[in-house]
Amino acid sequence: MPKKIKMNPLTLSEVKTLVYEQWKGRLETMTLEQKRLFEYLAKFARVEDAKMARRAVKRLMKEIGLKEEDAIVLVNVLPKKKEEITSYLYKDYPLMGEKEYEKILNILKEVRGSGGERKCGD
Repeated sequence: MPKKIKMNPLTLSEVKTLVYEQWKGRLETMTLEQKRLFEYLAKFARVEDAKMARRAVKRLMKEIGLKEEDAIVLVNVLPKKKEEITSYLYKDYPLMGEKEYEKILNILKEVRGSGGERKCGD
């Protein structure tokens, strides 16, 4: 019987931390695909601190009741307006109220405000 592997969804910041730790110092021996992943993560991981990203995911799950995958998407994108959040959540959370949207915005604002946000391409 094959061994069951537990898979955990990760934020881009967490993936970046894992990849950088694993591959640092080996840039010259990386394959083209590894280099592309390295560049992608450097460009698109919006939260510098992987632990901060995970804390935000946990708060979104606990305080709002979001599924982990949905919370990760929001932390990866860091939307600033309710309309942006709605475009990600409307299908699975059609009855979410204004209070929940405000809480989500406040949690994401804390991530940005604590110096955790990095602009794409920086």
